[in-house]
Amino acid sequence: MSIETARAFCMKMMSDDEFRDSLGQAESADGIRQIISDAGFSFSKYDLLKIVGELTGKKIEADELEAMVCGFYQEEVATQNPKAVENVTEWFRSLE
Repeated sequence: MSIETARAFCMKMMSDDEFRDSLGQAESADGIRQIISDAGFSFSKYDLLKIVGELTGKKIEADELEAMVCGFYQEEVATQNPKAVENVTEWFRSLE
């Protein structure tokens, strides 16, 4: 089930600007976890890596995905929330 929620999460991240921005505007990693949970998503880091690998067509390592995600938030959101990258990094690293 968590692989399917990881897929749904990725689809929402790609299609829903408001949802994606809400993660960047969260005050902390716990806030990010709460937003994701409230939206009905539950997945592991492995599940997320597998789905992103499928979407990109290549095997992706955790550090690569972290750099991609944090790079996006640094470019798109950090001007509005200077802690966005720190919060997203902490959330991503806390995934089991």
